[in-house]
Amino acid sequence: MKNFLAFLGLSIAISSLQAASLDIQNATTTWTAYKTEDKTPVSGSFKKIEYKFGKNINDIAKTLEGATAVIDPMSADLQDEVKNANIRGYFFAHFAKKDSIKVKFSNVFLTKDKGSLLASVNMNGKNIKVPMQIEISNGKLMAKGLIDILAFGAKDALKALATQCFDLHSGITWPQVEISFSAPIK
Repeated sequence: MKNFLAFLGLSIAISSLQAASLDIQNATTTWTAYKTEDKTPVSGSFKKIEYKFGKNINDIAKTLEGATAVIDPMSADLQDEVKNANIRGYFFAHFAKKDSIKVKFSNVFLTKDKGSLLASVNMNGKNIKVPMQIEISNGKLMAKGLIDILAFGAKDALKALATQCFDLHSGITWPQVEISFSAPIK
């Protein structure tokens, strides 16, 4: 009986997620890079992102499965024109491949308030699969993962940014960047 009640509770929780949907009009993609020895965060987003989601908008997992984003890296936005000029001119401009950043979600798994997905991130001519953890709370879905800029063959780009911002970063620009996707649940 105890196992049956646990199964029933899980079934109800999953059913409620299938009845919920994402407010895809208010979806956001952000990133957080790190500078200085203390790993001071520097966060931003992009002004130009084209999203495409699954057709079943009444099921969160199905909405995310196969969802894509095409991002213009030169639209990086840190809410500061000097930082924008630095990230665009001394990082993204130094990529060997000047293509858009492309992301595709797969292997979406959700329970009541947690889950995971795999994001295939194509940047600088390299495609890397990035595991992302999902958390649902306060009416919002948030998926987070960690990329290593060096894995994308962007050593020269990172070096150019680190050189340009040497004093501002106290000589340290970290290659790890947290990426996140979020959307309200309706």
